[in-house]
Amino acid sequence: MLRIYVAQISTYGRIVSTVAEAAGIKHETVPTDSKAPEHRARHPFMKTPAVEITDNGQTIAMYESAAICPYIDDVYNTGDLQPSDPLERARMRQWMAVTDHYVFPLTEERLVLPRIVVPMMGREPREDLIREALPAIQYYIQVVEDRLQETPFLAGTAFSLADIFMYCTMVAVSLTPEGKAMLGQMPGVQRWMKACSTQPCLEATRWPMESEM
Repeated sequence: MLRIYVAQISTYGRIVSTVAEAAGIKHETVPTDSKAPEHRARHPFMKTPAVEITDNGQTIAMYESAAICPYIDDVYNTGDLQPSDPLERARMRQWMAVTDHYVFPLTEERLVLPRIVVPMMGREPREDLIREALPAIQYYIQVVEDRLQETPFLAGTAFSLADIFMYCTMVAVSLTPEGKAMLGQMPGVQRWMKACSTQPCLEATRWPMESEM
């Protein structure tokens, strides 16, 4: 049993849930305030997601999706989402890191949150900050496009953890007008998103507001 402690709607919560779906492991999402004092015991840096995995009477606690997802895949899915070829596995880790450190932080903070979450809270987004970030967002997505012009999936020939990380991030981007327009100019990304969207594990975690690819 996998318990995922995460915000109600979360890109990284979806990433972990998707890997659990692929592995066939029973899982539940526990809506969590990352700033709640009790959450510090799960994640000392007060972020989400964090997980607890209970198996054969033993419970393992873990945080950071880049550690959680390979562990679930290795233990419960015979590593099927990780290439056996050393170079492709390195590429997988490279593109997971690109998502973690570049694409997600910028698109989340400067486009997805202000365009989607801020209005839901009854506030007006800072249009000047969104406009300021758009050239960098365009550049980051173009880097992904360039890779997908070379190969079917980010790690190489097969769908992997890297695709799950990036796809969930790109779906959130696609829900904004600016992101949808950018992605519409990226044929490699569009082809790849369509291919990823048919994966049963991603179909199972589809957001209610997710646009059709």
